[in-house]
Amino acid sequence: MSKKVATRHFPMSDADLKQKSDDIAGSINRDLADFALRKVTATNVNDLKTLAGDFANHSTDAELLGEVINATANKDALMESVRLAIKPIRNMAENIYGTSGKYRSFGFEGMADMNAEDLFRLAKRVVRMGTKYLTDLAPEGLTAAQLTALQTLATSLDAALDAIDDAVKNRDIETQDRIVKGNKLWDVLSKLAGTGKSIYEDVNEAKYNDYVLSPSVGGEENPASSAS
Repeated sequence: MSKKVATRHFPMSDADLKQKSDDIAGSINRDLADFALRKVTATNVNDLKTLAGDFANHSTDAELLGEVINATANKDALMESVRLAIKPIRNMAENIYGTSGKYRSFGFEGMADMNAEDLFRLAKRVVRMGTKYLTDLAPEGLTAAQLTALQTLATSLDAALDAIDDAVKNRDIETQDRIVKGNKLWDVLSKLAGTGKSIYEDVNEAKYNDYVLSPSVGGEENPASSAS
């Protein structure tokens, strides 16, 4: 079953939707006597304010994207640390084994261009092979502590990949929740604004204009997207 994706009903940015809600609430409070004839009360205005406040307090996409970017930067830093930890071990293995099968069993080839997942697997393999051939490589300076440090880095890199996945998923979930809240706010706002236009059409142009909901220049804000 495919995931149901919420789509924006409001033709303006999140910030403009909140601001317009505040403006309309203020206008209705000013004109409450006229709105009372249409069964709109202070309670309806307070409900609008509550929806607007809930919408405004929701996580913004900038915040959520920042979490993805931070997680990605942490992953990149760990990748570099893993490479730096593997390089001396690669040199040790090359000095002892040349290009023999034992050297190739470490899988160093192409390390510089590996993605995070492949680099993680390489680190795990280097730890296994390094442990297996520790006696051979000890004269070159390899120690068990060095392999343990590499194992720790590999574990951290794996966790960093999970953190990116979690941040991306959270951004998607929060974006959907924010759209749902925005749509609910828009439905209430547009109904009240329509009532206001109905009251003042052909009666008071200035007040009529106060209830016009114009789309913002910016339009739809950026939806959540994946990050590496």
